[in-house]
Amino acid sequence: MRRYKHLSDVQELMWDHDHVRDIGIIAHIDHGKCVSPRTRIALANRITRAETLFEKKKEEGEIEKESEDEICVDVSDLDIEVNSFDKNSKEIVRGKITKMWKMKKTDPLVHIVTGSGNKIKTTPEHQFLTLEEDGSLKFTRANQLEEGMNIVSARKLTHSTDEEDVKDYILSKLSKDYGFYVFVSGEFNEKIRKMDWDNLYKFSKSKLKKDSFEIGGREKRYRLRDIYNICKELDLSLKELYEEIRTLNYRGKEWRGEHSSLPIKLPPNLSPLYYLAGLCMDDGDLYSNITNSNPEIHEKVRREASKLGLDVTVREFKNRTSRIELGGKTLTKILQSLFDYPIEEKSRKIKVSDLLFMSKKEDISLFIQGYLDADGTIEKERSAVSVNSNSIEMLEGIQLLLLKFDVASKINRVKSTLYISGRLSLEEFSEIGFSTTEKQRKLKELLAKSQSSKLDYVPIKGSVLKNIRCELDIPQTKMDPGYSNYESTNIGLSKNSLKNILTRFEEEGQPTAEINELKTLAKADTSFTEVEKVERSSKEEYVYDFTVEDYHNFIAEGIIVHNTTLTDSLVADSGIISEEHAGEQLFTDFMEEEQERGITIQTAAVSLAHEFEDEEYLINLLDTPGHVDFSGDVTRALRAIDGAVVVVDAVEGVMVQTETVLRQAIREHVHPILYINKVDRLIDELKLNPEEMQEKFIKIITKFNKLLKKYAPDELAERWKVSVEGGSVAFGSATEKWALSATQMEKKNITFKDIIDAHEKGEIEKLTEESPLDEVILDMVVHHLPNPDEAQAERIAKIWRGDPESKLGKSMIQSDKDGPLCMIVTDVEVDEQAGVVSTGRVFSGTLEVGKEVHLVNANKGARVQQVGVYMGPDRVGVEKAPAGNIAAVIGMEDAIVGETIVEKGIEAQGFEDLQYVSEPVVTIAVEPKEYKDLPQLIEEMRRISREDPNVVVDIDEETGEYLISGMGELHLQIVQHELEDSGLEIQTSEPLVVYRESIKGKSGPVEGVSPNRHNRLKFAVEPLEEEVVEALDSGEIYEKQDQKEKAKKLRELGWETKPAKNVLGIEGQNILVDTTKGIQYLREIEEYMADAFSNAMEEGPLMNEPVRGVKVMLTNAKLHEDTIHRGPAQIMPATRKAIHAVMLSDEPTVLEPFLKVEARTPQKFLGDVTQVIKGRRGQVNSIESEEDLAIVDSSIPVSESFGLSADMRSSTEGRALWGSEFEKFDEVPQSLQGEAIRETRERKGMKPKPPKPGELVE
Repeated sequence: MRRYKHLSDVQELMWDHDHVRDIGIIAHIDHGKCVSPRTRIALANRITRAETLFEKKKEEGEIEKESEDEICVDVSDLDIEVNSFDKNSKEIVRGKITKMWKMKKTDPLVHIVTGSGNKIKTTPEHQFLTLEEDGSLKFTRANQLEEGMNIVSARKLTHSTDEEDVKDYILSKLSKDYGFYVFVSGEFNEKIRKMDWDNLYKFSKSKLKKDSFEIGGREKRYRLRDIYNICKELDLSLKELYEEIRTLNYRGKEWRGEHSSLPIKLPPNLSPLYYLAGLCMDDGDLYSNITNSNPEIHEKVRREASKLGLDVTVREFKNRTSRIELGGKTLTKILQSLFDYPIEEKSRKIKVSDLLFMSKKEDISLFIQGYLDADGTIEKERSAVSVNSNSIEMLEGIQLLLLKFDVASKINRVKSTLYISGRLSLEEFSEIGFSTTEKQRKLKELLAKSQSSKLDYVPIKGSVLKNIRCELDIPQTKMDPGYSNYESTNIGLSKNSLKNILTRFEEEGQPTAEINELKTLAKADTSFTEVEKVERSSKEEYVYDFTVEDYHNFIAEGIIVHNTTLTDSLVADSGIISEEHAGEQLFTDFMEEEQERGITIQTAAVSLAHEFEDEEYLINLLDTPGHVDFSGDVTRALRAIDGAVVVVDAVEGVMVQTETVLRQAIREHVHPILYINKVDRLIDELKLNPEEMQEKFIKIITKFNKLLKKYAPDELAERWKVSVEGGSVAFGSATEKWALSATQMEKKNITFKDIIDAHEKGEIEKLTEESPLDEVILDMVVHHLPNPDEAQAERIAKIWRGDPESKLGKSMIQSDKDGPLCMIVTDVEVDEQAGVVSTGRVFSGTLEVGKEVHLVNANKGARVQQVGVYMGPDRVGVEKAPAGNIAAVIGMEDAIVGETIVEKGIEAQGFEDLQYVSEPVVTIAVEPKEYKDLPQLIEEMRRISREDPNVVVDIDEETGEYLISGMGELHLQIVQHELEDSGLEIQTSEPLVVYRESIKGKSGPVEGVSPNRHNRLKFAVEPLEEEVVEALDSGEIYEKQDQKEKAKKLRELGWETKPAKNVLGIEGQNILVDTTKGIQYLREIEEYMADAFSNAMEEGPLMNEPVRGVKVMLTNAKLHEDTIHRGPAQIMPATRKAIHAVMLSDEPTVLEPFLKVEARTPQKFLGDVTQVIKGRRGQVNSIESEEDLAIVDSSIPVSESFGLSADMRSSTEGRALWGSEFEKFDEVPQSLQGEAIRETRERKGMKPKPPKPGELVE
């Protein structure tokens, strides 16, 4: 079994290559779904804010992970119970919180408002449980919710009260105000006076003089805070203190200058105080006087107040409402301390206090009764009980309190009114009721006539009932009168009606799975409320999440909140994959829309140890993002590792993202093995038997191997082919923390049937103990993935440009720790304290503190200041890191991603350039809100671009346009939030597509003349051959390539010898070639022409967008004999203008980026999916069938992809799975090119029309 090692043990293992594995986890995966700080969480014994719960329990729990961006706390020993939704019984139950998370927000939150008045803010990835019209439950991401959708909300809350906790809380709150003092019983006073006065005074931390403190104590009188502190120090029960307090007075914070107010008793039963508090919340003034003329209320107040030892005075006035005077400041101060009674603007600032959320139901009931006695109304027209308030927060609190009594209610925010309606809710509310005869009578009348409210409706199509009836062969005439209205969906279907219909179905036919499923919807524990509004919120800095054992959800703001199971994942047990890969405890239908789930954003590094066959192994692991927008991170990580665990969803199968990362792995010669995750869904949701499960696995494995054969050389594809029998495939559930492989099944004697039985019998924990996920995966890693020596013997020739026969080449191939140092940088981070931190793979030699090194690409020297390895989230300093390991180095100020670091004095070639699967295709314009922040904005943009090479920053400090280009919309959102996190307030444009400029035919030559008119250069252009463009894209041909190798490759692609030898420059997917003969002085200006060519290709002539697929040919030149007259200031503008002019001369064109989109949909929605694709200028490339699914392969322009998810979902009722990856650049339709050029030029501050060739050259 795996066990974590101390740093010294890891350092020891680093030197034994046979026992080192450098691996990565690649998949498309999930990330935490979190709520805002002020979200109210419904614990079993109270309702509290997310932020408050986290901060209060953080100190009691065990901090597992703490960084600037994230804190994780294990609270599994604290027995924190929360209201949860049992996915099987569809009932509200109690779950146990095991982990708490506080994380820096990365995206604007989604603010949801429901028709019943519930409000909640969550991260965009958060999954809301929604009810479909066919009666199925599914998860829908917050950022995909639309108005009119029905989300599942709690209709009731479980409630328990710890009386001791309540009394502790009361004393704690009151003691915060030093103005309260108490008289205690003689017995209790004698008990504490067994301690001498000096110690008592010390323990009390009293603000009084010692003499005054002692005099009061002898009279059994203490400041409440003083005696509270004494009890804490002496470890005396606060419950006992509460019960021994005879009276409570308020006199202010100084003994002198303020008279004592009337004392109040603290009886064992505080119910009277709750009723008076509720009444005061509406009819009370700032001094706790109550304005009310109802004699029954007067008597009720007298009775309740007398239990507190208060005498009540009722003052009658002519032409004015009577005033009930409750007797002074003490009561007012108690209300302020315990019930958050406002000291000003009472009507707007009242709210439900924390005490109420944790009190006994009887006390809560009296508070609500008091509040509604004051201002509750029975509205016959609405058939509802209503209460109006200027404080929406008060109504929200009352709404949550009512759930403890199984009362569902609705808030009309426009009218600031809460409504209780419908038979189910009114029946439960009648148990609270009113204390006045007239209101109680009206309530009974209302209840007698009441029917169901919208909150009692089950919004499903009538066709669902019709299908069941027809399947059971029940004539409609056999159903109750009025049933036909439900089938035609003419009237709303209430829970009671649904229950009765289903009972009738069973009487006339027989129980079916569909009937049983619908029965759960008729239970009173949940309601289905419409989404009324969906907005974005950027105010919150942090978000919170809570992992709930067994149920994996909690109730917040009355809504069922699906939380992550990050800590139930492999990270929590072994560090094998990040939390983002774990917990998706989704129990939705097979065809839910999951494709765009949450994402990992940055590659995470961890070093961990694992025991395999009684030997210790060091696993250096990089956990990579899965979202297509962050594929660049995957590319960089793959350069540093030798093997990869590819994670595939058991239900989704091999998706387009899987193909992308697998292709990347093969390109980097990284050996993949397969882990099929979420097998629990095959059992719990799809109800597959052992044979069907195996068929599912065979399909996934077959497709995986087909992709290997498609992208890898034959020999490699055969050698790397995965199989269950060979042990290179594992399957399991990261959320349930178990996994199996053929080896493990044989060793532990576990069968597929055993897995299914474990789920059916609820014995998952036993399965996890027998076959833990980390053991299976890491055993597979050790057994099947190569060690550094084995890997580098094959990889070096593929990824390094140097001579394999050189001293350094041989050392790298052998992974020789004693050879010369060679390391590639795969990640750069600018740390405020440490400076530039470069992380990468050491391929040769030993990285050690103080070593002098050379940066090959930057051509600069440096000195290693610090060396580090990654232990979980932390970078830990070490003296040395040998070849074959992943390490961090500080001191490389000029290093960028892809840099090769070698030992000083070693002549070396750099590594092959990293080949990304996509180019930056989306741009946003950004500017600071305050002009003074411009320097900081520029600095931060450059920092981000350095840390993430896939972010391209274009800064024109003269025109004032600041552009950031990235791999996609989400990628740029992350960049935007990084800028905001740095303290900047910025404004951004809508996402813009990055076009490419090109040509369709041959043109030229066109002559360019230097400004001094002494030099003349002629250029022609033609489209670059498609094969050459592909070679440039794949990195087979590149700028810094050896000239002979470059020429050889071009000849292989069909070029003639002379132009292949005379390539002057490469920029992107464009080539500059010298086709002249015998031009004098030409060699001296080649560098100037190449620079001008690069500039011309970076900003094309049509609209200053990058150029793609153009071959530029120098056909002739006439140069001045004097060097001074043919310098860069003369040659470069002549070259650039001539190239642009010749491109404009014939057929310039505009290209746009396309996404490959693969959609999987039930056959009946095939037409809808193809219509969505074609409606976005997309092209359907192929359609295949797989069981009852249609798999649509298509291409869609990036410019048309924004909002695709919502369209796909609405068109298929959420039943399509889809994924995307960058595919190609293709021509913009001619009818749209003019508009695209004009809009782009105007945005960049240029004239609407491109220049004519004659405007650039003579």
